[in-house]
Amino acid sequence: MHKNSYLNSPLLLNDDYSLREHPHLYFAGQMTGVEGYVESAASGLAVGIYLSRALAGKEKLVFPPETAIGALSHYISNPDVRHFQPMNINFGLISPWDGPRIRGKKEKNHAIAMRSLNILENYKNFLHD
Repeated sequence: MHKNSYLNSPLLLNDDYSLREHPHLYFAGQMTGVEGYVESAASGLAVGIYLSRALAGKEKLVFPPETAIGALSHYISNPDVRHFQPMNINFGLISPWDGPRIRGKKEKNHAIAMRSLNILENYKNFLHD
């Protein structure tokens, strides 16, 4: 039988995947409660960026919750999450659409995706400061 072991991340981790009690220790991947190969790789990439910035003495910078990678880190680190279960990324985790009303799930999800790409385009400028 397959057993999926993971941390109780909402109680233990910050949104940058560092331990709340020992912020110099980071976790990534399936053990944090992200599910899926892409999600696990993305959390590792994020931790690499966060740790690199911390070691360089730069300010903490996390992916925003309007993006897939930011929404997932917010989910796994949110102490308000009850009955924590590992999660794949999905539109339900990403910050809701706050623009003009859009009819149709497909159109709304497209608008959310375009917003995320826009935010990431601006976000990458901060990564190189």
